[in-house]
Amino acid sequence: MSEKKVVVSGIRATGRLHLGNYLGALRNFARLSQDDDYETYFFVADWHTLTTKRDTKDNFLNDMVLDYLAAGVDPKKSALYLQSSVPQTAELFWYLSCLTPKGDLERVPTFKDKVRLQPKNVNAGLLNYPVLMAADILGPRAELVPVGKDQLPHLEMTAELARRFNYLHGKTFPEPRAMDDRPITVPGLDGTGKMGKSENNTINLEDPPDVVMQKLRTAVTDPARVRRNDPGNPEVCNIFKLHTLVSSPEEINTCAEGCRTAAMGCVECKKILAKNINNLLEPFQQRRRELVDKPDVVVEVLRSGNVRAKERISRTVAEVRQKLGIITI
Repeated sequence: MSEKKVVVSGIRATGRLHLGNYLGALRNFARLSQDDDYETYFFVADWHTLTTKRDTKDNFLNDMVLDYLAAGVDPKKSALYLQSSVPQTAELFWYLSCLTPKGDLERVPTFKDKVRLQPKNVNAGLLNYPVLMAADILGPRAELVPVGKDQLPHLEMTAELARRFNYLHGKTFPEPRAMDDRPITVPGLDGTGKMGKSENNTINLEDPPDVVMQKLRTAVTDPARVRRNDPGNPEVCNIFKLHTLVSSPEEINTCAEGCRTAAMGCVECKKILAKNINNLLEPFQQRRRELVDKPDVVVEVLRSGNVRAKERISRTVAEVRQKLGIITI
């Protein structure tokens, strides 16, 4: 019988999670945690958060863990842990940093995007973000990583670092690859790109039905549809892209045809989308309300997950230390 494949992924703790996090990550985490073919490690990326978040008054740790659990991640089968509770990851990050050319980091597309978005806070953490992500992945010796499209360059760099270390110091790391050959991107409501907390273009997982409809009502659609009877092109409409992620095939076809022929207005299309998003979120929200009534659940889950993650990552770092000639007394 073959060994379980090791899977690792995490989400930054920059705010309450949203529909993009659920469709792009949490739903997949839950599925993987229930699959006996995988050994899964899911973390809250609080170190990564510091690269963009200066105000530390708001701590979303508890909220994020509750969201992981409400989405269906099984803490008995998955190690659910806090990134900063495993200091060995930071040690591995340093060793990997010494193998990473600065020019490679400066060419990473996400670094260029962050420089554009926060020109007054271009810190070294932003530049080194992919190396810390590599440590997150290589520490547990992950073979598979669920990632979004924007994170694929980071994963490619991680695989390259694994190859480089193996070449210089002997076989140590597997070369990780993306879990899904076609990772999804969930569009934001403002039409500028993907749904993201810092862009303020999200439907949050805790949003009640009336708030979901309110947000969709002002969401960007096909710019060609200025008036109700203007035909449009669903392929360029963010609302239609969201339909393809949450609606039935019949509803997708109806909305597409209604848009092209102007038989359906954008408001009617948005009402159908709101219904489907609310149907998707309702069971999640119900499970989360039940978890909130158990105040010790977050501490218990993290305590167990931290121990499991630290045990595995510590073994990796001990081997790396030995191969690099780092002496521990």
